Amino acid sequence: MELFPFDKIREVQSKMISDVKKALEEGKHLIAHAPTGLGKTAASVSPSLSYVLENGGTIIFLTPKHTQHQIVIETLKKIKEKHKVKINVTDFIGKRWMCLVPGIQALSTRDFSEYCKEAKLEERCPFYNNVWKKTKLTQEAKNVVGELKEKSPLHVEEVISMCAKKEMCPYEISCLLAKDSNFIIADYYHIFHPHVRNAFLIKTNKRLSDSIIIVDEAQNLPNRIREVLSSRMSNFSLNSAIKEARRFNYIDIANNISYLLDILNELAKDLLKEKEEAYISRDELIELISKVIGDYEEFVGDLLLIGEQIRTENKRSFVGSIGSFLQDWLTEEEGYTRIVRRSVFRDKEKIEIILRCLDPGISSKELFEECHSAILMSGTLTPTRMYRDLLKMEKERTICAEYPNPFPKKNKLTLIVPETTTKFTRRKKEEFEKIADWCAKIANAIPGNVALFFPSYKLRDEVLKHFERKSTKSIFLERQGMSKKERMDLLNQFKEYSSIGAVFLGIVSGSFGEGVDLPGKFLNGVVIVGVPLDTPDLETQALIDYYDKLFGAGWNYGYIYPAMNRAIQACGRVIRSENDRGVVVLLDERFVWKNYFKLLPLDWKITVTKEPVRRIKEFFKH
Repeated sequence: MELFPFDKIREVQSKMISDVKKALEEGKHLIAHAPTGLGKTAASVSPSLSYVLENGGTIIFLTPKHTQHQIVIETLKKIKEKHKVKINVTDFIGKRWMCLVPGIQALSTRDFSEYCKEAKLEERCPFYNNVWKKTKLTQEAKNVVGELKEKSPLHVEEVISMCAKKEMCPYEISCLLAKDSNFIIADYYHIFHPHVRNAFLIKTNKRLSDSIIIVDEAQNLPNRIREVLSSRMSNFSLNSAIKEARRFNYIDIANNISYLLDILNELAKDLLKEKEEAYISRDELIELISKVIGDYEEFVGDLLLIGEQIRTENKRSFVGSIGSFLQDWLTEEEGYTRIVRRSVFRDKEKIEIILRCLDPGISSKELFEECHSAILMSGTLTPTRMYRDLLKMEKERTICAEYPNPFPKKNKLTLIVPETTTKFTRRKKEEFEKIADWCAKIANAIPGNVALFFPSYKLRDEVLKHFERKSTKSIFLERQGMSKKERMDLLNQFKEYSSIGAVFLGIVSGSFGEGVDLPGKFLNGVVIVGVPLDTPDLETQALIDYYDKLFGAGWNYGYIYPAMNRAIQACGRVIRSENDRGVVVLLDERFVWKNYFKLLPLDWKITVTKEPVRRIKEFFKH
């Protein structure tokens, strides 16, 4: 049964569909490097849905961002309308973002989780109580679930809106809906956090063994898993915990947390004499706490218990968060590094202890062993074998595929201008001015809107000092910590300048470097300023050392490949459809070095030039 949503299947789409079918039929995984414009959502969903409708099971489609859920919903609507098939769909975002309790989204994920658990147990949540009376489902909830099934597929915002009118918990209603769903859309967190995964599967009555996991934008996956499994504690959070404990009259705990703050300050004094960060061992912190405060695990238990009690009144608890960090610290898994770091935040000294996960396989290995099949796809998923290794997917069970770009090559001009560099050893005023000069020449020569992407805000701002007076176009700046509304407002304002031309200065790993669509006239050029390598700090070094030990490829897997993938991802902003035309410029001498150049896509027709302006003008002229 073919369930393709459109009338025409492109040749490259057909190849991907064939590979997806093969993986599903043989119970294998597919890692698919599928460039922008291939139509990877339809190419993965169509054969997967056909398989599930014939053989049973569930598709769990995972994305890193809420905005990407809408594309999946629209694809499913088209399939339902065209083929008249019954698809039961449930769309999830993070539980905290589905909650109707006022002000709840200001809490951390951990605080929210604990607060929600306590509120349900003590029957203090009216939204939950309208779904469940003790352990019995209310008739009103049954009616809402039935109504949603009839209207499926619906975007999560539509479900939240309907539940708000009925004063019912959207998450609980969605879990009930999911029990009868054969297609679930969710975030990475639902499946790749081990504890959340187990709870989510139980709640939705699903088993990994008959689930097909589709991961969109999978180039983000290793780092996202590492972030989920990492935690930290700082002098800021300890001071907040001390104040909180005193406010709730837990004086003994407040005193013990004060001792913990002293321990942190002493560690910084001993380990950070002439540097900003240092490694620390697991046992070193445990022994210090045991010596000064008493039994480590008993102290952790007290913090967690008091945290729960505080959350019944306050929703969040800093005391509980400290307990959670110290509990995490007990892990004996090898794939972690532990660091003491000093920095400045809002003009105040910040000292923190970081438990940083290095190995995403800690979570993903079990998942990929148990699920029926997994489809990992992205436009920048190269080299595919690296993702197979990092995520600990079985070699004999994993198909690695790279598909060609479907867009006409003549529509894109790709240039490397090897005249500057952002190497750390060359970062000084003269080099920043040189970079600004080349950026201005290139941006001024490209008609319409242009985006410049930098490795960091700090470097961007150094170049900006010189770029402002050289640019003939209006300048838009990405800022750190922008809200979703602020980002959308900035994007819409930038689009309005497409007829006269403006230049956007953003960060490769920021919100605009990936996942933003600027088709057609809205963006005519992208300049990647420098190779966006991670800061060469202890965490990066630990990652390189760990991947060297595991795969003999630490420098590549931990440093160079991720940077090049970020650069390629940002380049993808300029050509979003087969009718788009645009210029991509890689501005750094290192892009012509062999170990960097070989990582650029094979189907890019790249020209190395010292005359980018002439070539750009010729390209747009013809």
